[in-house]
Amino acid sequence: MNIRIPRRAAMLSSSALVLPAIARGQEFPTRPIKLLVPFAAGGPMDLVARLVAPGASTELSQQVIVENRTGGTGAVAMTEVARARPDGYTLMFTGASWPVVPLLNLNLPFSMADFAALTRLTVAPHVMVVPSQLPVRSLAEFIAEAKKRPGEWSYGTSGIGTTLHLGTEMLKMRAGIDLVHVPYRGNAPAITDLLAGRLQTMFPTLAEAIPYIRDDRMRPLAVGYAQRVEWLPDVPTLSELGYGDVPASSDFGVATGAEVPLAIRMKLTAAFRAAVRQPAIGTRLHELGIIVVASTAEEFAAMVAEEGARYANVIRAANVPQN
Repeated sequence: MNIRIPRRAAMLSSSALVLPAIARGQEFPTRPIKLLVPFAAGGPMDLVARLVAPGASTELSQQVIVENRTGGTGAVAMTEVARARPDGYTLMFTGASWPVVPLLNLNLPFSMADFAALTRLTVAPHVMVVPSQLPVRSLAEFIAEAKKRPGEWSYGTSGIGTTLHLGTEMLKMRAGIDLVHVPYRGNAPAITDLLAGRLQTMFPTLAEAIPYIRDDRMRPLAVGYAQRVEWLPDVPTLSELGYGDVPASSDFGVATGAEVPLAIRMKLTAAFRAAVRQPAIGTRLHELGIIVVASTAEEFAAMVAEEGARYANVIRAANVPQN
């Protein structure tokens, strides 16, 4: 038997479901918010998170507390966010390598569908450098010399599955060279080995590289960004040199659980976008060679999906080991 519900009653019933969610969004937040950083304190992601958090605290009128949850190249932090109550009080600082985690770890207690992107806040271009004692002055010369020494030269990164690991693997395939990957616990020890000549190349951030470039201990070969950057105006981009879609930058943003009500997600997105645009924060980011993006949630979600598809292809083609 079909039961007809009067239109007015149906509208009232629908409103009864929507209004509590709107009310929760208007009341939120009533207590401090956790912002989990998947990597160790002192790294580029941690630094940006700690710069932006006070601004977000001001916008939300509640403290945003940065907490480091290291392990599994982000898997530990992602697990905590996926399991948290869907109330908007547990967030994750993340980046372009976010979708790589489930691609490299096949038995995780979550999937990308368990998360909602909020905003891509910044992009930090990286620069391909060599130690100054290496006798190459361009990417073309580096590739030519590397081809003469297959498997003899190495590159460093801050870990397996990071953006720069997969980006350099893509560059290797495009250029037809064989470099050995040496993963480190962060960029600092890799930089030490590069300066000592134990590595032949790596992609540090602009903030990490520029002091060594200025004192002629590192030589820049290419910038990993769509256009030249003001900090190194004479250094060509990978795009100019024919390697345009090689990922060689760090995108930092914020995400939360997919079940968090839309009204709360919208409020969080607006707060973080406003925070990263605050003049004092923007000035400090610029000093670090970091570009403010402040995207919408939809733009960030689209970027994550595109990056996930691209990284899946690199992992398959380069035979990156999966756990």
